[in-house]
Amino acid sequence: MIYKLISYSEVKMPLPPRKSSYAIGIVQDTKGKKQIVQIDRKFFGKLKIGMSGQIEIHQTMDGAINVFSPNSYKEKVGPKVAVVTGSSSGIGRAIVLKLAKDGFDVVVNSASDSKKGEGVAREIKKIGRSAIYIEADVSDEMSVEQMIEKTIKKFGKIDLLVNNAGITRDKKLENMSKEDWDKVIAVNLTGVFNCTKSAISYMQKEGSGKIINIASVVGEMGNFGQANYSASKGGIIALTKTVARENAGDNILVNAIAPGFIKTKMVEAIPKSIIKKVIEQIPMGRLGEPEEVANFVAFLASDKAGYITGQVFNINGGLYM
Repeated sequence: MIYKLISYSEVKMPLPPRKSSYAIGIVQDTKGKKQIVQIDRKFFGKLKIGMSGQIEIHQTMDGAINVFSPNSYKEKVGPKVAVVTGSSSGIGRAIVLKLAKDGFDVVVNSASDSKKGEGVAREIKKIGRSAIYIEADVSDEMSVEQMIEKTIKKFGKIDLLVNNAGITRDKKLENMSKEDWDKVIAVNLTGVFNCTKSAISYMQKEGSGKIINIASVVGEMGNFGQANYSASKGGIIALTKTVARENAGDNILVNAIAPGFIKTKMVEAIPKSIIKKVIEQIPMGRLGEPEEVANFVAFLASDKAGYITGQVFNINGGLYM
């Protein structure tokens, strides 16, 4: 049956099945019968009095809910868009190249070294996908907001955010300065907060999205000389679970990956004698490859992972089980 929308208003207090604001409307069928309906927030800005649509019945723990979908609304088509922080090298670079191969248009980001970032963007274009490089410090809220705004201006949407940017300032706790602590927390943890907060509002308007946070095995097991880094990565895990709970009702899925020791410049900077001892503790007897992390990011970003949220996935060769 066809229904006509005769009035609507936005509701700030969430009710099942929504966990964020939505619209309440009144529709009328061809026989003149009226009923109250919920309208998904992804239709905000597109609703017009008199527009026609269909009603679907959604079963919730609190009973049946009538949900109205306008006929004139069309889902956005075209390639999905991913923003990957810290993607000019290492794991981030592997992630953007894999996503591009899987059909994503990509925003490459780093806090500095624009030459490398622009080089990665050119690599993506050679694959046949669209890419831009945006220099932004994830620890700076305004810088992040500008990056997300530039993304929306270029691509019109954000389907995927991968929070990968991270730094180390390794020292035993008694030798660690407050500056060493603050800087690592600011980039690794506050950076995830800044990027997630800025991007998620656009995902909510679209009615879907995915966020993948790159944590670390040391966020689960701790590590000598890495109190700041371990705390930041453990914080990412807790943040992931909370944001997943808050946004599942808007079809925004949030997960974390906790890599072990991966063959990157960050790990290669560790003295060889220490790396040798680390490898001896890994049941698989080797370091991981950036592509092994990227492949799992691509899986979580795909439609095959549509019922996974709030989880932490270990890619560590058995170092932590």
